[in-house]
Amino acid sequence: MRRVLMISSFWPPRVVGGAESYASALATRLRARDIEVGVVTLGVDAPDVVASVRAWPYMADGTQNPSRLAWAALHARDLYNREARAVLARALDDFAPDVVHSHAIAGLSAVALRLPSSRGIPHVHTIHDYWLLCDRSTMQTESGPCARQCVPCRTISQVRTLTTRRHAPDVMVAVSQAVAREHGRLPWVQRRLRVVPNPVEAPLGTARHAAPRPDPTFGYIGRLTDVKGVDVLADAFDASGLAGRCELVVAGRGPLGARVDASPKGVCNLGWIDDAGKEEFFERIDCLVVPSRWRDPAPLVVNEARARGIPVIGARIGGIPELVPPGSEALLFTPGSVSELGARLQSFAAEPTTFAPPEHDPLPGWDAHVDAILAAYGDAGVP
Repeated sequence: MRRVLMISSFWPPRVVGGAESYASALATRLRARDIEVGVVTLGVDAPDVVASVRAWPYMADGTQNPSRLAWAALHARDLYNREARAVLARALDDFAPDVVHSHAIAGLSAVALRLPSSRGIPHVHTIHDYWLLCDRSTMQTESGPCARQCVPCRTISQVRTLTTRRHAPDVMVAVSQAVAREHGRLPWVQRRLRVVPNPVEAPLGTARHAAPRPDPTFGYIGRLTDVKGVDVLADAFDASGLAGRCELVVAGRGPLGARVDASPKGVCNLGWIDDAGKEEFFERIDCLVVPSRWRDPAPLVVNEARARGIPVIGARIGGIPELVPPGSEALLFTPGSVSELGARLQSFAAEPTTFAPPEHDPLPGWDAHVDAILAAYGDAGVP
């Protein structure tokens, strides 16, 4: 195998979530094994990118507040994107990949799933979200996680199924058991499905975190949005009575930034941070908090904390319970519950060393992960 063509709506330096960060990291590891990697994106230009589909009517990266008309146009284009078909067809011809590996493809439409296989090219798709099941990709409404598929999402899911199933990817990789369970309702996905968890590996030179301090510092890093539960965390920290003794450090940006800034003393908002700032963030905190309200498929930040030996207080939803370090299971809480999260913060502050991960935590690293991905390529038909 010589060439892999990746398809991803976003790509560094334009990063919206963990999917593109993971895909970029995987590309780096594949190149280390003498495999050439090219990327097709949605409006992102970068050294890796061999082709890009125009981002119209707007770049859906959370930096814009579109009108209802623009929002409707984007979602209509996501059902069938004629331009994506033309751009991807040229990329397949010009780059001539041995295998296509697609990731989060919102905005590119199901064309990105069906075109490679329709041309007889081996195709692996990693399921990072719920795009095949939900118009929003989150299975979440303003009132909380969806108990069942609503009629519009069921209709859209059926359209995507009809578009894809005759020429579906050969292998579908789920990033967690939680994601696999949700997609198991689609028969054409189920028979192609396997779970390959994201790797857990700290950057070279990163030391294991020291034992938690008696007055611990809690941390949150990610988008400052309601589905991520940042408001729940701020309210829980306020209600816990720990503000005079402990600190909460928040890193990220989003519509709830002002809500974080308005928190009482003891809360430090770092705003957006780069990779160097992320390392400083992890060195500063004693416990990571992941308060997601939505079915977070497999948040990379949990793995990043675990790789550094940092305990995690996580919401009991999505893939989070699968990922938290051993010793942190007792810190799981009901998503959206201010009282439960406040109690977990208090429990950790009372006896922080009780929840420290074991010294020798068996973690799936990048080498084993790349081996599993290469095996998926082989099962898809790569010689």
